[in-house]
Amino acid sequence: MTTRTRNTRPRQTPEQRAARVAELTDKLNGAIAELTEGEQWTAMLRTAARFHRYSFRNTMLLLLQAEEREATISRVAGLHTWRAVGRRVRKGEKGYQILAPLRRKLGDEEAAKIGPEAYTGDGQPKKVVRGCKIVHVFDVEQTEGDELPDLPTPDALTGGDPAGLFDRLADLVSAEGYTIERNPEDGDTQGWTNYATAVVSVRPDVDDAQAAYVLAHELGHIRARHDERAISRAQRETEADSIAYVITAAHGLDSVTTSAPYVAGWSEGDTEVIAAAAEIVHREATRILAELEGDTDGPSEDPENADPENADPENTYPETAGPESAAAA
Repeated sequence: MTTRTRNTRPRQTPEQRAARVAELTDKLNGAIAELTEGEQWTAMLRTAARFHRYSFRNTMLLLLQAEEREATISRVAGLHTWRAVGRRVRKGEKGYQILAPLRRKLGDEEAAKIGPEAYTGDGQPKKVVRGCKIVHVFDVEQTEGDELPDLPTPDALTGGDPAGLFDRLADLVSAEGYTIERNPEDGDTQGWTNYATAVVSVRPDVDDAQAAYVLAHELGHIRARHDERAISRAQRETEADSIAYVITAAHGLDSVTTSAPYVAGWSEGDTEVIAAAAEIVHREATRILAELEGDTDGPSEDPENADPENADPENTYPETAGPESAAAA
């Protein structure tokens, strides 16, 4: 028989809860701003700008070749790009083949036959694709040299769950009609929500504090109605993790080093994305805190821009947190 930890926190007034949510949200936004204004972030963006985003066709070519070699690829580039970022391909490494377009400028007669669409804005004939050629690229694991600057990764919370937060959040998730599972995961995936089957999963091999955080994140997705609203993935993740931060921080878990890199990665430090999430985060975090204290005020209201036809049937946390790698683009 499992014994649940009773909530011993003093009940707050609605005004106190709202003030606490505002205080914690400001703290998170400050940490995000500090992170995204730093030299490490700037260096990461400068480096990322040198890497191509490959077409679906070339991405599939890369993945198929990696599978044949029983290798894993993450960030790929040509010899010149690797040199430009201070790395070199090791001698004897075999490159991956991709297709690069062959472009040439239209001749005057060709452009005249095609018409106005054959010219640029300044009246010059455009360049057009006339076939493809094979070029070779190399994965970062085939190179050596300077370390590549990366976006700081979220820290997993460690330790226990003294406030019994996981069980209390589980009650709220169940009240929304969802079943909670503890499914093993590969890689960095911590948990997910499948809206179609009404299942929320949290991986079992994490500390209790992290499990509570992940469940708060998934509840954030549910309460913000991310199965219905036509918003970007960046805004969905920004809202859910901001809600998770407020809930866990209000219960004594030091989660800013978890949330700040995650939200910064998804929002790319875009203050407009963060600002667009503010109202939902404040409303739902305040409501969840009230319900955790036993002060219920009814179900969440659906946001005005709900759009069931744009539903995302499954959400995974975290799939990634930051700019996409070249191989995955």
